[in-house]
Amino acid sequence: MRLLHTSDWHLGMTVGNARSYIKDQRFMLDKICEIAEREQVDGILLAGDVFDKSIASQEGLQLFDDVMHHICGELRIPVYLIAGNHDGAERLSQHDRLLTKCGLHIAGVLSREPHVIRKDGVAIWLLPWITTDRVRAEYSDIVASERGSDESVTERESSIRSMEDAYRVVLDDYRSQFVPGEKNILVAHAFVSGAETSVSDRAAEVGTATMVGKNVFDGFDYVALGHLHGPQRVSDTIRYAGTPMAYSFGKEERQEKSVVIYDTDAEGGEAIRLIPIPQLHA
Repeated sequence: MRLLHTSDWHLGMTVGNARSYIKDQRFMLDKICEIAEREQVDGILLAGDVFDKSIASQEGLQLFDDVMHHICGELRIPVYLIAGNHDGAERLSQHDRLLTKCGLHIAGVLSREPHVIRKDGVAIWLLPWITTDRVRAEYSDIVASERGSDESVTERESSIRSMEDAYRVVLDDYRSQFVPGEKNILVAHAFVSGAETSVSDRAAEVGTATMVGKNVFDGFDYVALGHLHGPQRVSDTIRYAGTPMAYSFGKEERQEKSVVIYDTDAEGGEAIRLIPIPQLHA
């Protein structure tokens, strides 16, 4: 199975609430579609921050509609999409069951039932942006069983003290449902400690409270991350696609923007390739 990994499109973003990036974004998405078609990918992993704001602009919504119609409707390539911290998760996942029939798989809000798609010996796990409160609420039964029935609810919930605790609870649950022989791919939106940020990583630059260690992702054959804007390798199996176009100066103008092609049938270094994305304004 050949998959294209991208993230952080930030559709509808403007410069100082004035200049729109929409022409650049349309050009960039056209190039991603060309790559997907040329590479004959079996699916596109879109790892969050599809839009720049929780209430997306009309032109951002229109561009999203256009590109999804082209990818899912005309190219017949499934899209596996999660909400990031910038997205309006509930809005993004409206009509998700209907859209699934058209090849657009959306995980907007964390739920107790994992959002997993199994196909051709590959399991794609979609994990949207999470919070510790949301994990405590959805996984209260697991937290309770781990802490013991003699403790109060408050004491049980306090076992999830950090974002890393929250990820470990969720991903331990996913790992317990692995099927022998399947390749397991995780699509997530997270801030992994040690990864490099860019100037436009506004939320990540605020502090380290949302950081998680890379070991929380152990066991997955490939982890397709979004959130940080610089394309980068975290480990042999964990990678940020980064933004497909530059949204700030200071670091991003020196980065070569790209998408990742991950081949589940290849081994070692041959499984991952980076394909540069031409920019409208270089």
